[in-house]
Amino acid sequence: MPALTLTLRATPRQPLDLAPLLPERLAGLAERALLALELRLGRTAVPLGELFEVRAGDAGTIVLRGTTPLCDRIGAGMGCGAIRVEGDAGALLGVGMTGGTIEVAGSVGDLAAAEAAGGVVRIAGDAGARLAGALPGAGGTSGAAVLLAGSCGVAVGERMRKGLVLVGGDAGPHAAMALRGGTVLVAGRCGPDPAPLMRRGTLLLAHPPERLLPTFADAGRHELLWLTLLERELLRLGGSFPLPSRQVRRLHGDLADLGKGEILIAG
Repeated sequence: MPALTLTLRATPRQPLDLAPLLPERLAGLAERALLALELRLGRTAVPLGELFEVRAGDAGTIVLRGTTPLCDRIGAGMGCGAIRVEGDAGALLGVGMTGGTIEVAGSVGDLAAAEAAGGVVRIAGDAGARLAGALPGAGGTSGAAVLLAGSCGVAVGERMRKGLVLVGGDAGPHAAMALRGGTVLVAGRCGPDPAPLMRRGTLLLAHPPERLLPTFADAGRHELLWLTLLERELLRLGGSFPLPSRQVRRLHGDLADLGKGEILIAG
């Protein structure tokens, strides 16, 4: 059975909250109820049928077409199934998700996969600030796998406690800020001062960053066999990272905090 396909009738001029469009919520919903489902457009509640053309199908996979950077909170709180975004997405893509898969053909806004506890997010374009990061006052991502083909803004992986984030392009300043656990990989160039206030976890860089904080201690070069396991996991998820050898330069810190994290520089 084909996927449930929703195509925007017109480009929204205000933020459009698509959080209600979850596989677990739409499964088994009658067509009349689906068309009447209310979505927030700015401050107004608008029936889905006025915003989208609907092609009936299996709600276990939802295809969203014609989306723009004003389409916020796609997949928020998602627990199962799949969402394919054939366009761009706004802020808070996959925020708080616990399972399932989100694939985006374009770029996404700030805080994609923030607070995610599970699932897989694949983004073909770029991402805004705080990819796989933390909402104010919250604990951070704790188990998702996020694969970004393009570049991202400031503080990717901020306060992450568990999980895997791969940035295929460049990362902005303060990558892995206040990292608590998990692994952040940057295949492109990394902005200045990565991993401030890092407590645990790993930041793996393909190239030396623009500038390192003085609160990281150089622990020399090491051959790490676990990088082979990491490479296998990336391949399983559909990603890759340039590792010319298993030898990396290791720096531990941030000594301004607990100091049990590490920055690994490949090559």
